[in-house]
Amino acid sequence: MAAGDVLKEGLLVIEEYTVKADEDIEEGEVVYNDGNGILAASAGVKGPFMVALEAHDYSEEATHKVRCVVSGCVVVQKATGGGAGKQGQYVEVSATAGEVALWDYATPGDWFDVVGEYAEDAADGDATAKIWMGKR
Repeated sequence: MAAGDVLKEGLLVIEEYTVKADEDIEEGEVVYNDGNGILAASAGVKGPFMVALEAHDYSEEATHKVRCVVSGCVVVQKATGGGAGKQGQYVEVSATAGEVALWDYATPGDWFDVVGEYAEDAADGDATAKIWMGKR
C-alpha cells in the first residue's frame, strides 16, 4: 500500500478543495484549509484535516483543485521516528508538514491536532500508516 491509497471505499467521503496559492501537495499528505486554500498540515495547526488523493505541483497545473478524503480509512504519510502506534490509538499532525505521528498521550488536552486513529499497528520507522479519518 502507498500513501493516498483508500482502504475501505464503502465508508469514504471525498471532497474537492482549492489549493492555496504557490503550495505543492503530495499524495497521501495530511492537509487543512487555512481560509485561503489547502496546504500541508504541521504541528500546531487546527483541523479539520483531510488527506490528499493526488499530488499537485502548483507551478505546473492550470486548475488548482485536489480531491481529498474527509472521512474514511486511508493510507497517509507518517513521520519516521514519530513513535510506534497500536490499532485504535490516536494520531496527530507531526512537526513534519503533511505527516502524522502517534498522539502525545502524556500531554492530554491538545485535541485540536488529532487527525484520526490507527486502523492497524504501525512501527516507529514506518513511512506510511493506515488510519481512520473523521470518526471524532
